[in-house]
Amino acid sequence: MNKNKHAFWSRQIDALAHELSKQAIICDIELGKPGLAERILKNDESVCGRKNPKVFRQMRQHLVALFSLETAAVERLGAEDTKEILDAVRAAITAIREAGSASHSLPNQNP
Repeated sequence: MNKNKHAFWSRQIDALAHELSKQAIICDIELGKPGLAERILKNDESVCGRKNPKVFRQMRQHLVALFSLETAAVERLGAEDTKEILDAVRAAITAIREAGSASHSLPNQNP
């Protein structure tokens, strides 16, 4: 898929996904676990490792918006192009999160 072919949709999905990722970090939630999205949509705050009701509500709203946007993208672009966009966004978020993990930290310069 040409990166600029669906730039509008890519930007919208990317923006929502990055916000969700930040909110998940704040609430100490590992996005992508099976059944997690459903629990968030059902307003189950017990999925949070850290309580932050305001951010959890925002995360739930962003998740609803992302699912709605995904549905609209499938209707407009088709399932294959939408999947390519979502895969690219997931890969970018995963790379960012892995870069910040302890296992990917820079080595200590002072032995």
